[in-house]
Amino acid sequence: MTGAAGGIGLACARGLAAEGARVLLADLDEAEVNAAAAEVVGEAAGEACDVTVPEDCRRLVDAATSRWGPVDVLVSCAGVFHATPFDRITPDEWDRIQATNLRGTFLTCQAALEAMVPRRSGRIVTVASLAGQVGGLAAGAAYAASKAGVAALTKSIARFAGPHGITANCVNPGIIDTPMIADWPAEARKRTVEATPLGRVGAPEEVAAIVVVLASDLASFVHGAHVDVNGGLFMN
Repeated sequence: MTGAAGGIGLACARGLAAEGARVLLADLDEAEVNAAAAEVVGEAAGEACDVTVPEDCRRLVDAATSRWGPVDVLVSCAGVFHATPFDRITPDEWDRIQATNLRGTFLTCQAALEAMVPRRSGRIVTVASLAGQVGGLAAGAAYAASKAGVAALTKSIARFAGPHGITANCVNPGIIDTPMIADWPAEARKRTVEATPLGRVGAPEEVAAIVVVLASDLASFVHGAHVDVNGGLFMN
């Protein structure tokens, strides 16, 4: 799974390992992802990976296959966040956000599908965001657009993968207590929590619980779905 060195990604790795999965955690920094893998109770390993590079994504799938056998599940969670006001976003910042969040999801899913399609089996779970549904609350436009793209991409993957026996689903977290929201202005965080019917910030483990279900046989007929984990902040 990608984006696994911390936050929601690491929580998903822990949740999957707790259910007996053998988990390959991937992230950009080798030391950080190896440290994260060491925290997981169960069979886990770390692998450095730049999800914007096609060869890295294929190498990640090959590493998992050589270590444990065929890949059954991909959780695509790698992402970068920004809150730059719309009129201050530079083309370089826009491209960097799209490259990691959207291109990275595309490339990792494509690499996983290359391994899953011949076996006619697999689960893909992507992580988008509430920002992609509402245009962002504290998130910047580039982030919101990238996550909206992830959500649409997942539907396209579902249409392609379904006939091959592979499910693809998307999770849309709301405000979750991760390093990604650490730099939110206090007023923006307060306003968002107050607007959330459950009246609190979510925990990474609450997102991970849904990811684990979508990756399991319990969700064998759940396909092309977008599952919101936002405390009721947005109800579609």
